[in-house]
Amino acid sequence: MDDFIITLEPESALNTKYPYADVKQTESGHLQIFDDTPGSEVIRTQHKSGSYTEIRPDGSEVHKIVGDGWQITTGDNRVIVDGFCQVTINGNSNLTVRGEVNQYIEGDHNTTVNGDYNLIVKGKTNITSAQNMSVGVANPTGGKLKLLAGDSFVVNSDLVVNGGISGYSVYSTGSITAGTGIQAGVPGSLNPVAGISTLGGLNVGIPPPVPTIPGVVNATTLVTAPAVVGTVITYGGILMDPLGGAPTIRMIYNSHIHPVKFGPTFQPVQQMPLP
Repeated sequence: MDDFIITLEPESALNTKYPYADVKQTESGHLQIFDDTPGSEVIRTQHKSGSYTEIRPDGSEVHKIVGDGWQITTGDNRVIVDGFCQVTINGNSNLTVRGEVNQYIEGDHNTTVNGDYNLIVKGKTNITSAQNMSVGVANPTGGKLKLLAGDSFVVNSDLVVNGGISGYSVYSTGSITAGTGIQAGVPGSLNPVAGISTLGGLNVGIPPPVPTIPGVVNATTLVTAPAVVGTVITYGGILMDPLGGAPTIRMIYNSHIHPVKFGPTFQPVQQMPLP
């Protein structure tokens, strides 16, 4: 995006030479000049206040208003600019459109706001991107991105979160994969009666994520939630892995070694069959 350039008032193109100029000045100070100087043909009409209109040798026009300006069109109005267009407003700006606004941009659209940006839509809002779309907070010292929904927040694709997720409830029609643990319905939390509901399986602490089987929980870390097992509600933590919690604990116990030379020697403990 090109840097914005503040446009300054150009100098007058008048370069009058005798006897090519026809100059008329009134008693109050109004001025009208028809200059036919070769190479410097200019028409200038100027008010005593300093407001003027000047048509320059190449056909360019400079129009200056000392004071307020009004342009009223009772019919249609069309503006065509074949070259670059620069609008500089040193004060505030208000735009009121009592009908629709349609914009067609063949190139990029860049907007830079050095202050706050507020957008209020009293109807529906639709944003569609044909390619990738990024929304974020680029403040290096940190910031929050807050999304509010009165009814529900629906994601029709995969949701990847590199941080944590906190909410009253989490519901998924697919699978849920977490690397460090899942807690739901924890006493003292925002919603101690919340749970985890998914039509797919649940993976916790299994890198890389493995395919899930509906109704199956695969976990190598703690999953804390009130769990319904059959018709019994179990409260507290459940430690699970593909082999089950007990075999994992036995393998850790059987592989320990005493660090001293003398003393009980290492004897693997035979695993007892599970009841």
